[in-house]
Amino acid sequence: MTRNLNISLTISILFVGLIRLRPIWERNPGGFWNMLFFLGIAVLFFWLIVKIIIEIFRLIKQRTNLTLKLFIPILIMTVLLLDGMFNPLKINLDKIYGQVMFRACYEGTQNQATFKLRESGKFDIHWTGVFFADNFYTGDYIKTGDTILLNFNTEIPRNLNDTLFVKGEYIYRLQGDSLISTHFYLGNCKGLN
Repeated sequence: MTRNLNISLTISILFVGLIRLRPIWERNPGGFWNMLFFLGIAVLFFWLIVKIIIEIFRLIKQRTNLTLKLFIPILIMTVLLLDGMFNPLKINLDKIYGQVMFRACYEGTQNQATFKLRESGKFDIHWTGVFFADNFYTGDYIKTGDTILLNFNTEIPRNLNDTLFVKGEYIYRLQGDSLISTHFYLGNCKGLN
C-alpha cells in the first residue's frame, strides 16, 4: 500500500507542479523546452486518469475488506487532478512578475504574441509561432499618456521598437516621423487567426 500511495502522490504532485509553475518554466528555459513541459503535462494527465481507473477496480475487487487506507490514493489523485484542471484555490504564479496593468495582442497567420505592462515597471512579450517558436522579450518601461518607452533586456522583436504609441485600439511604432502599425490591438487575444 505504501508504494501505491507514493506513486499516486508523486504523479499528482508532478502534474499540479508543472501546471502551477508554468509562468516560470515558460520563461526559463522557455523555447523548445516548453513543448516538452506541455507533453509532460499531457502524459501525467493520462497517467492519472488510468491510475484512478485502476484504483477504482482495485477498490471493487477488495470491496469485502475496505478500509479508509485504501481510499487515500484515489482521493489524493482525484483532488489534485481537479486542482490541476480547475484551480479552485486560484493559485497564479504569474503575479510574482507583477500585476498586469496593460495588455495587447498580436495575431498573425502563423504566430501570436501577448504584450503585458506590469505594475512593477517591467514588461514582457510572449511570442509563439509555427515549428515550436516560443520567445520571451522582457525589459523595463515608462508609460506617459499614450506613449510607451521600452528598454529591452533582450533583443527587440520584429514589428516593434523602443518607442510605441497607443492610438485608438491599436499600438503603433515610431519610424522616422511616421507611425507604423505593429498589428497589436488592445486587450486579450480574440482568436482571430
